[in-house]
Amino acid sequence: MPAPKTVRIKPVQRERQRSHWVRPGLYVTMGFILLQFILSGCAVGNKSSNLELTPVTESPTEVHRVGKFVWNDLLTDDVAVAKDFYGQLFGWTFEQQGGYTVINNNSQRIGGMAQVGEESGKTGAARWICSLSVADVDKATALVTEEGGTVHVGPLELLNRGRGALVSDPQGAQLLLLYATDGDPEDGEPVLGSWLWHELWSNDTEASLAFYQKLVGYDYEGEKTDYLILLKDEQWRAGIRDIKDSELEMRWVPVVRVADTEETAERAEQLGGKLLVGPRPTASGGSVALLSDPSDALVIIQRWSATTSEQEN
Repeated sequence: MPAPKTVRIKPVQRERQRSHWVRPGLYVTMGFILLQFILSGCAVGNKSSNLELTPVTESPTEVHRVGKFVWNDLLTDDVAVAKDFYGQLFGWTFEQQGGYTVINNNSQRIGGMAQVGEESGKTGAARWICSLSVADVDKATALVTEEGGTVHVGPLELLNRGRGALVSDPQGAQLLLLYATDGDPEDGEPVLGSWLWHELWSNDTEASLAFYQKLVGYDYEGEKTDYLILLKDEQWRAGIRDIKDSELEMRWVPVVRVADTEETAERAEQLGGKLLVGPRPTASGGSVALLSDPSDALVIIQRWSATTSEQEN
């Protein structure tokens, strides 16, 4: 296993035909569903959470890796369908903790699911919410407000997890800012079925870069008019994709590592998902595709084999 600073995830930035990447009309306003999830299931006002969550690490690390995406939660209108879809697609297994479903990949906790939207009458509006490690949630949420973003709920204490706040950045992309009680997961090469990368879709990459530099102190590589790689302490953490269509919703999208993008995409369609883009090759010799699950939550899959920065060059 290479040292953490040499583990560099190959992002999906090298595909030039971006005009079709986000064309499908799946973009439903989620503010009311997110607020319903947080207020009815996760917290009351600014008091502690009553939804029993899990820590983001198997055992305490006591280390906070600011700028690292440390967890992903699926908010969906049908947890049972989601479990069947992702279980068969990636081999994930699940544990039930009251109203919260824990996702395991190879016996390692990697995320969760929560039922939302049943009483709203809105279906097909699910999504993944990505949790970003920050040094101080209260200061981070204050910055969000100052920069023109939105703080939906928080800061508040999330049972077993830490202090968090659900926000939208100034371009409207939603994420959870988190200071985990037990520290963040260690860096290492992602195994098959685990999270490989996180990608921000933005129609103003320069403004998005400036915001996240203020929020967590990212450095960057790449062109502001194309694709940006965000780094923290020399470690690649995420990417920003330039989206030209201002009518499309800006969002964070997680990437799952798979052995065979083509086979996984075909199986996703058989299981009731949709193949939106791809598969298409990447510069590193892998391939990538964009999927939606049966409730229209978006996820990117990528075949990736490089293990160090030297091997990628």
